Amino acid sequence: MKIVTTIFVVFVFSAILGQTAIAQQASYFDPAQAYNRLLIEKGNGSYRQVSNYKVTGTSFLYGEKNKGNIYAPNEAANDIPLTYDTYTQHVDFYPSGSSTALTKEPGSLDSFIIKKNAEVMLDNDIRFLYGNMLGSKDKAYFQVISRGKKVSLYKKYTSELGMVSTNYIQSELRQFNINVDYYYTDSTGKGVKKLKVNAKSMAKEFAYIKDISKVIDADLLTSEREQQLIKIFGELNRE
Repeated sequence: MKIVTTIFVVFVFSAILGQTAIAQQASYFDPAQAYNRLLIEKGNGSYRQVSNYKVTGTSFLYGEKNKGNIYAPNEAANDIPLTYDTYTQHVDFYPSGSSTALTKEPGSLDSFIIKKNAEVMLDNDIRFLYGNMLGSKDKAYFQVISRGKKVSLYKKYTSELGMVSTNYIQSELRQFNINVDYYYTDSTGKGVKKLKVNAKSMAKEFAYIKDISKVIDADLLTSEREQQLIKIFGELNRE
């Protein structure tokens, strides 16, 4: 009886560990999240003061001063250092020859590009459009993932202040948690809509275009989310 009980306990404990591992994997499926987590773990005693809190990690997407381009209605600048803050949705940039950053409030730019940088785990150029360009009222930027005649896929980054799980003593200590949400637009032109990233919801959401239930791999939506979404949207746009 004791042996059976022990085996059962071990089985349950292993299942819990497995679920925890899956949850952690799902939490950091995005390279920007992974990069931020790396900075939190490295620590080095550096903090950013936000209101009354000392915050570790970063809300700057892929760090500060990445090379990029900015585009506004009456101006544009290419190949300049810029910083995208996912907490405030500000974009700071340094004009050519200047060591002083200029800040663009949310909506001041129509779009901007952050260029690839292997040092911060950014393998390709990434482009962002301001929400109103997609018919959204969100005061935020949306990364272009894939665009098609029927449906287009976007990603939105935001940050929140979370508790530091390794330090409950210092009440003023927080960490930046970067959140990732996916959105889409379609040919109806009714604006941008948040995507529920699970097999059942997506099959139902896009049933008006075609049956994609056999295309969706539920496991890959966890382990390789963005690649799987790109594959699904490619199928939705296929004639």
